[in-house]
Amino acid sequence: MPRSLLCALGALVTSLSLVAVPGASPSSSAQSATSTLTISPEIFVGGQSLSFEGTLSGAPNSPLKIQTKFNRPGDDWITRDGIVARTDGSGSYDFAYPGPNNFGISFRVRAGNGSTSPAVVLEPRQQEVVLSFNGGPEQQAGAIASGEEFTLDVNTTPTGRGTLGRPAPAFPGRAITLQERVDGNRWQSVDSTTSNDRGTASFTVAAGSPGEHAYRVRLADIKTDGNEIGWFPSFPLLVDVVPAGTPVAAPSRTAAPAAPAAPRTTSDPANAKGGHGATPLASQRYQWGPTLFDFAWEAGESLTDRPYRGTRRTGQWIDTSDGSGRVSHYNGGMALSSNVSEFPGVGDHGTTTATLEGNAMKYGRWEFRRRIDVFEDAGPDYRIKIELVPARAADARCGSNTVNVATVSYNSARASLGVSSARAKKEWKGSRSIPRLGDGPHTFGVEIMRDHITWFLDGESLATVKRRKAIPRVLLTPQLSLVGSGQDEMRRTRVLYDWQRGWALNKQARKAETARGFKAKSISTSC
Repeated sequence: MPRSLLCALGALVTSLSLVAVPGASPSSSAQSATSTLTISPEIFVGGQSLSFEGTLSGAPNSPLKIQTKFNRPGDDWITRDGIVARTDGSGSYDFAYPGPNNFGISFRVRAGNGSTSPAVVLEPRQQEVVLSFNGGPEQQAGAIASGEEFTLDVNTTPTGRGTLGRPAPAFPGRAITLQERVDGNRWQSVDSTTSNDRGTASFTVAAGSPGEHAYRVRLADIKTDGNEIGWFPSFPLLVDVVPAGTPVAAPSRTAAPAAPAAPRTTSDPANAKGGHGATPLASQRYQWGPTLFDFAWEAGESLTDRPYRGTRRTGQWIDTSDGSGRVSHYNGGMALSSNVSEFPGVGDHGTTTATLEGNAMKYGRWEFRRRIDVFEDAGPDYRIKIELVPARAADARCGSNTVNVATVSYNSARASLGVSSARAKKEWKGSRSIPRLGDGPHTFGVEIMRDHITWFLDGESLATVKRRKAIPRVLLTPQLSLVGSGQDEMRRTRVLYDWQRGWALNKQARKAETARGFKAKSISTSC
């Protein structure tokens, strides 16, 4: 049953090598020896429709499911929901399935009788797009006189930027939207075009009023021919518009650095989705039950795609940036990054946020797994915040009605926690000792009951406030932030959130252990 597959023009369409996989049962191992699996194309991005072709010995007319494995010691095969195809009378199959966004995951096909194909390790390319000002270096700020025209060149297949050294395929005809920053940190669309067969494009822009202008481009979704490729943004590019008649030097192209900086972390990217070797979870320890929503970024989802599973699969993430940073998906997670490359250098400033819209709760439980990478040895650190903020602006009341799930900086030994309540006109806040966070992924969580709030780190209670008036009692939604010091230069940082999950309160959950609380302090709710 062949199905059409949208491929990048010029991409090398080859079969991936078959690899032996330990841990299979003796019967499935024997069957796999005479079974085959070929996945193509080899060069792809998360969500791109891939062709799975092969045979399963001894499994004619059998329903098929996909199995995946993260390849850490002790990991088991995970069977994904849903029947993807059936073999024909000879045991052959040919179907399409979206590719993963995580590096190094094994895929195989399992028949209804338990027989399996050989495994194939998939290595996706990561989407990327960079801008050049008037033919200068990529993502480097430029200057232009008011009223003059300038060009913004778009490259969707860049190379030589740390992990970007393996370019994604080009997608000819992909829609590209040019956006300008407005209201200090939001984006407004101003023009559109499509990419050519090399994955490039350009915009001609007339410089507006004097001052700093910020631009980015957004690659459109590709949701046809079996593809589930999410939209993807560039980092901001700054253009300094000077008064008309002011001389402006032409941009000069500079050589790229020789090698990327190694991130200052020992985190294992394979640890992204939990499982063997991952830190404990409060949701598992206290049996919080089925998730209300679970954003996991497994196949190249965009920020505005709904959760990939849950009992209430609604909501989207809204991104903002008043500086150099952006929010995008990366290696199976949602990344808040301060700059385009993984090389040390200037240009890391401002605050970048992602706020969930459309799945708020007054009471409930939330957990967030994240890891932190830095790419410079010196400089001030960003503050990295997980908060629950009012879903309605009217409930914010001078910044109150907010739960600080955790605020840390890279490798900090303490986390700031707290809650502010407009109806109590008080806040409860403090800090707790925590492990240094540069050693891998860690999971922060919070539960908001009608009579208390408890904060968690890796399944352990950090603090509990037992005051009914401390509960904001307004609809709250997650907000993730990479907070700079105004527009000062900061240490290059990327925060990768492997997943974000929420639970409604349920009576079956075990009561969490409580921890010492915080003293109350009066606040003002008039501003």
